[in-house]
Amino acid sequence: MRLSPYRFKLCLALTALLALFLISCGSSTRGGSPTASRGIQNQWPHETGHIDPDPDLAFGKLPNGFRYVLLKNRTPKDRVSMHLMVEAGSVHETDAQQGFAHFLEHMLFNGSTHFPPGELVKYFQRIGMDFGPDANASTGFYHTKYDILLPDGKPESIAEGLLVLGDYAEGALLLETEVERERKVILAEMRTRDSAEFRTFVETLKFELPNDRISQRIPIGTKETILSADRALLKDFYDTWYRPERMILVMVGDFDPDAVDPMIREEFAGMTPRAPARPEPDMGEVRHSGIRPFYHFEGEAGDTDTTLQVIQNIPLEPDSVDRGRRELTLDIANQIVQNRLDRIIRQPDTPFTSAAAASEIYPPHVFYTYITAQSRPENWERTLSVLDRTLRQALEHPFTEAELSRVKKDFLAALDKAVKNASTRESPMLARRIMGKLGMNRVFQSPEQQRDLYAPFIKALTGEAVHDAFKSAWAPDHRLVMVSGNARISEASNDPESLILSAYQSSVETPVSAPETQAVATFPYLDPPENTARIVRREEIPDLGITRIDFANGVRLNLKPTTFKANEVTANLNFGRGRSAEPADKPGLAQISEAVVNESGLGVLNRDDLEQALAGKNTAVRLNISDEAFAFQAKSVTTEMPLMFQLLHARLVDPGFRETAFALTLERYRQTYEALSQTVEGAMRLWGPRFLAGGDTRFGLAAYDDVSRLTLGDVEAWLREALENAPLELSIVGDFKTADALELASAYFGSLPARKVDTPEGPAGTIAFPKGKTLEIPVRTRIDKGLIQVAYPTDDIWDIEKTRRLSILSAVFSDRMREVIREQMGASYNQDAYNVPSRAYPGYGVMSAVIGVKPDDAEKVVRAVKDIASAIVRQGVTDDELRRALDPTLTGIKDLQQENGYWLNTVLAGSRKHPEQIAWSRTMIEDYAAITREQLRQLARRYLDNAAAAIVIIRPTIGAGGQPEGQKAG
Repeated sequence: MRLSPYRFKLCLALTALLALFLISCGSSTRGGSPTASRGIQNQWPHETGHIDPDPDLAFGKLPNGFRYVLLKNRTPKDRVSMHLMVEAGSVHETDAQQGFAHFLEHMLFNGSTHFPPGELVKYFQRIGMDFGPDANASTGFYHTKYDILLPDGKPESIAEGLLVLGDYAEGALLLETEVERERKVILAEMRTRDSAEFRTFVETLKFELPNDRISQRIPIGTKETILSADRALLKDFYDTWYRPERMILVMVGDFDPDAVDPMIREEFAGMTPRAPARPEPDMGEVRHSGIRPFYHFEGEAGDTDTTLQVIQNIPLEPDSVDRGRRELTLDIANQIVQNRLDRIIRQPDTPFTSAAAASEIYPPHVFYTYITAQSRPENWERTLSVLDRTLRQALEHPFTEAELSRVKKDFLAALDKAVKNASTRESPMLARRIMGKLGMNRVFQSPEQQRDLYAPFIKALTGEAVHDAFKSAWAPDHRLVMVSGNARISEASNDPESLILSAYQSSVETPVSAPETQAVATFPYLDPPENTARIVRREEIPDLGITRIDFANGVRLNLKPTTFKANEVTANLNFGRGRSAEPADKPGLAQISEAVVNESGLGVLNRDDLEQALAGKNTAVRLNISDEAFAFQAKSVTTEMPLMFQLLHARLVDPGFRETAFALTLERYRQTYEALSQTVEGAMRLWGPRFLAGGDTRFGLAAYDDVSRLTLGDVEAWLREALENAPLELSIVGDFKTADALELASAYFGSLPARKVDTPEGPAGTIAFPKGKTLEIPVRTRIDKGLIQVAYPTDDIWDIEKTRRLSILSAVFSDRMREVIREQMGASYNQDAYNVPSRAYPGYGVMSAVIGVKPDDAEKVVRAVKDIASAIVRQGVTDDELRRALDPTLTGIKDLQQENGYWLNTVLAGSRKHPEQIAWSRTMIEDYAAITREQLRQLARRYLDNAAAAIVIIRPTIGAGGQPEGQKAG
């Protein structure tokens, strides 16, 4: 069971890391039993465990061992999330097959029984699915997963989806010509995924689990094995491991399970093994003892990671309530330590800028617990000392009652929120969670079941039990002391590991005292304004369910109650011009200001005090600064709407501006900037947008030297002007009653002193696109990959019909790049084209084609992109291309219109200044459906002008300064 708020963020981070570097999403990398495969046992977790599954799940098993689980769910409406999970991943490869599980995953898109090579992606597009978001696959250590999100739940659509999954299961053609073509794509993917983080991950895994098979089976494989792959070798892996008893079909969505059951049987009952079964490979074991230092240097990293860790083997026990309680108790203990680390980070002179304490099971037979932090390279030793003292303090002294009470409140609130949100959970998310549970041989339960099982346990949990769980997790007789990143650790007489060991041994000699008791802060501390709110205008928009209200003090209120997400309320309090108002002599002020305000808390309560005061609440408010506006963004639950208004009000009238928050923000920015400046992707973020905006400092990321000259006074002066004087627009969308929201808005915002509503806002200024120019950026890195951008000037967002058509034109452009640059040339794994119209800068927009490339291929790929643009200008687009771009877009729009975020951020926020946004929501589907080939051709002739295109080429150069050399004519 994983309920910890930090745990959730950690899992997201790990999922992102593994998705980026291991060609896998989180559940598949962690899924699967390494020593007792459920493909062999062929049983559901609840059949071997001692816990009941969600009663709404329908389980099935065919005589050949193929299993399936079905769940009816109506969010999003009409969509069906289908997944084939194969219990075969990189750990099942031989030495000569490294990377073949992933290679095979690619090949299943390149020709099967019912879909000739090159047709499957087009088929997905023609039925309204977007390749990538709606149809994809991933390979992990223990599983390979194939994902389909159907555009509707009609029987014929489900039959087609099952046909595709059936081809994945047993219909791969594996043509030699396609193997050769796809090999280039996989080598390009290998290059794309190479990074300092990936290299660190691989070396760390070898140290942590040297005798475990996963450290020898990174899913991407090796260049040598990929070059050796042929049809016979891939078919051997396919026939051996893609067996019916190793497959699970997961379906969640808007369909009738009883009607689908016979369809599944018809598609998969006849499947038989195509080769003899092979035994599960030996996964190895963990054998650590004593104090073991580890050091790995990556100069391209932006910071240094310092970690204390223990790792141990655990039995592969069945799922049970007792197991869930044990894990939950340790989660609570880790969260207490996490709260201590968060408090330390915000103190002056703390040597690190972020930290974490957590426990994980990874892989399923290995349990590890760690405490880690990120710092400047020169601060690794001080960081190690603070981590050691924090850990020993938690081990040697009991947790306080206040600490335990705070975390218990948070966990109980999370359980309660999950129950109230259950009716509108999204099908793809539910399917991923089901697969994650199955992959770990755990039982998927409903939120109600979890609350009923664990809420009473949490309430009765004692500090002694929590402390005992923490001590037990750290009981193994070893410590892994790990330092990785950009710290150069060396002395003439000692190797890095010896210096790390010496630093740790020195730290443990320092005694630690019990933690000081922290005073409990309270919120709210402000009374509502005393003035009486007066409404001067109220407008109902019945067809959209929107209410617009103007108060006499100039505050605009926009309301849209919805049923899209049960128990969810979202809000935006917009004011001012945002980043477009950033002074030219203070680059980076917007980015720094946003972080400083969010890190500062409130005027009376710092962030630690505020978080403590809000223990057990599900409401949060943060500042966001976009190009066109400042906004306090809130997310809450229905029962906490008064708290949401209190927080919004406090953020507005009593914002925090703290020197400690400012210092921490600067240091985090420095680390981020340094990391970005040493990767090709980061260099694009830093310098690409500014180049395409003619050098305007409001674009891209400001240089650290410029940001370091800013002061807290600069931040406060810039924001206070807008906070105190700019017109306010409050938009609320979600599960609430209009009368309740109006009453609260009247009390907290309609009664504020009058704003300068009639004060005109200055123009954002004209942006000069660098037509025909080229920027080459050398990056100081050992990673041998490049990145190019071919950009065309377009227009701002406000001619919405043109904007929509440019969006479809970019989709056609992107698909042509996939076919030409990826499929035909094999020159890239990742390529995308998109149009970004500005909301803040009149007349400014950019259509970009961005492609990851081999450095020496940069100019060749630029020419290919320009050739694609020229072909579209000369010949236009085909009917098939138009449909394959439009139909997935229309499917996506239907989903979009069922999301609170769309109505809040796209329709209501900013509608006071741009009321046309309201009408846009009415015309979106019809207008997109009316787009014609001729309209796209006319836009292509107008905007896809290669003579006006601006080019960005980013390549590695060992020892270069990592700064752009400047612009030169293209």
